[in-house]
Amino acid sequence: MTAEISRLMELVDAAADEVVRLTQDLVRIPTVNFGTPESGDEMAAATFLRDKLAEDGIDATIYAASENRGNLVATLGDGNGPRLLFMSHTDVVPVEDPDQWTYPPFSGEIADGRIWGRGASDMKGTVAAQAMALILLKRAGVPLKGTLTFATCADEEAGGAYGFGWMAKHHPDVLRADFAVNEGGGGPVWHDGRLIYPISTGEKGRLEIHIRIRGRGWHASQPWRADNAIYKAEEVIRRIRAWRPEVSTRAEIFQHLDTLAGITEPVTDENIDRVLAELEKRNPNLASMLRAASRMTLVATMIQAGVKSNSVAEACTIICDVRSLPWQDVEYVRSQVAGILEGLDGVSFEVIETAVSNASPYDSPFREAVEAATRDAIGVDDIAFVPGISVGFTDSRFVRPLGNVTYGFVPSAPTDDPSRSGAHNINESIGIDSVIAATKFHVALAYRLLTRTS
Repeated sequence: MTAEISRLMELVDAAADEVVRLTQDLVRIPTVNFGTPESGDEMAAATFLRDKLAEDGIDATIYAASENRGNLVATLGDGNGPRLLFMSHTDVVPVEDPDQWTYPPFSGEIADGRIWGRGASDMKGTVAAQAMALILLKRAGVPLKGTLTFATCADEEAGGAYGFGWMAKHHPDVLRADFAVNEGGGGPVWHDGRLIYPISTGEKGRLEIHIRIRGRGWHASQPWRADNAIYKAEEVIRRIRAWRPEVSTRAEIFQHLDTLAGITEPVTDENIDRVLAELEKRNPNLASMLRAASRMTLVATMIQAGVKSNSVAEACTIICDVRSLPWQDVEYVRSQVAGILEGLDGVSFEVIETAVSNASPYDSPFREAVEAATRDAIGVDDIAFVPGISVGFTDSRFVRPLGNVTYGFVPSAPTDDPSRSGAHNINESIGIDSVIAATKFHVALAYRLLTRTS
């Protein structure tokens, strides 16, 4: 670590309270995305961040996909060098039952060394870290020889049609960069006393399956005269639960299980389930992630049926979430669903692709900068890195086609437990140490890539 980077890391520590307050302030803005065009309300977060950046003389532009869907972009640098893009999103998923939360979902409460609230982990902690990285670099007077772009956009939780997807279509030059970092990885793994970080170079695809079941309605007082679509759905659900996906260890991460988990035997498609069962006993989080990385997942997540309680349902719709591996295209998914539903009368389905699997190369000069910036941020030199894959989808898929080498990587503090984040669940939170580490990482990464003295 150079003396200048050490100084910058000290500046982050000195601004820790400000970083935490900014995260709290963002959590308290209820940018809830229900998946409808009128939801999200990200404009409130975008204007708040614009005003925050303006306090330090940083100009930001808000690109409005619609009246309430704000996408904020701010830049630093002289434009004469590499281009680095910080990516994040300001929308959050809904809260189903606030009574199940220990702290109010939009309170930004601090307890147990964590900031609590919907979006704290996914991903307003990172939004705050990226915004503060620009602010601290500006305050420190760091001469950036290139362009640092901070883009925090709307609608990621519903597919990005009003966020990065809209920006990539209408303002691609704003997002075009040599390198980009986004959510999707950075959870610490410990093995044999050594700290390891997987860098997600790509992500699985995401599809929805809409299964429609037709029956015959009748008055509920004579149910035997009906063909109850809800009862017919029972067999569909049974088959979905019984389906067993093809297992594959083609993802690059499986070539690094010795470093990641001390697994020395060659891992194959035939033995991976046994290996993961043994790993689960000592590291359930890692085992679960590797299980998802080794197969397509298909799970029923929503069911809709009936129009009135005294009428037997004549139609039922089951919606399933699918996460496909990079080499499994739409036709592959369609063939799997057709096999599941084979022979069932009155049952049809539709496959809707919402995110195509995508990746950037792991063997890149960008990886060296990411690794060095992580060591700067964490303050540890003995860190191992391995290629990873995000088992969810992110907005990275919109900027990779623009030529950006993009990694899903924001390192959490090594003392943090990623399983406590509760993203999309009750009691979502983020460790304060992780927000500070993320801020340091973004500062160090910009310095290393965009100064001539790096």
